Amino acid sequence: MRRRPVLSTTRTAQVFREMVSLRRDYRQDGTFFRMSEFWEDLCENSDEWTIKPYKSGETEDFKRKAGVVALGDRVTLTVDSKLMDKAKSGCALSNFILAHEVGHLGLDHFARSSMTKNFQLFSGPSGAVNAPPTLEELEANYAAVFFQCGPSLLDKNLDGLQLARQAFSDVYYVRKLQRLVQLDAFKNELYRQQRVSERVVL
Repeated sequence: MRRRPVLSTTRTAQVFREMVSLRRDYRQDGTFFRMSEFWEDLCENSDEWTIKPYKSGETEDFKRKAGVVALGDRVTLTVDSKLMDKAKSGCALSNFILAHEVGHLGLDHFARSSMTKNFQLFSGPSGAVNAPPTLEELEANYAAVFFQCGPSLLDKNLDGLQLARQAFSDVYYVRKLQRLVQLDAFKNELYRQQRVSERVVL
């Protein structure tokens, strides 16, 4: 049986820092937005960033797909038009899928491979299952939530369901990562990385 990929605390903290930094380039901490809005803002008046919608005919949300490819400075998001429409209406799954694609870009996964990155859900006995087959896909899932929620994940007073709804994100991953980032081991590693980064800047 194939082992599930696992991220180290060090790498999780790196992913958190990178995605929060990227998020802060777009919006202030504590503000939330639909990922359809983010993608459209990126592509507006740009020759390098493009959205290519297509009609798949799929009727089930978990079968609808989005994929991104990056070649040099050119980035293309190919997305089921119904998925994009549902993201605009606030669908958490659709927004999470679009955020997952941002995660691939933010973590520079295309430096390792120029292949199109596709988010995939699988049909399991209890419904749709998000089982990342590779470390890269797991990183993109974490990155999606870190980008959608930002430092709000660190707030112990925020309920996971409430935060997921505000951020239009996947409640399972929001709750999971909310618990993870509040562990002392994670906070200590995050602090250590920030101190190292400050010393490098100095």
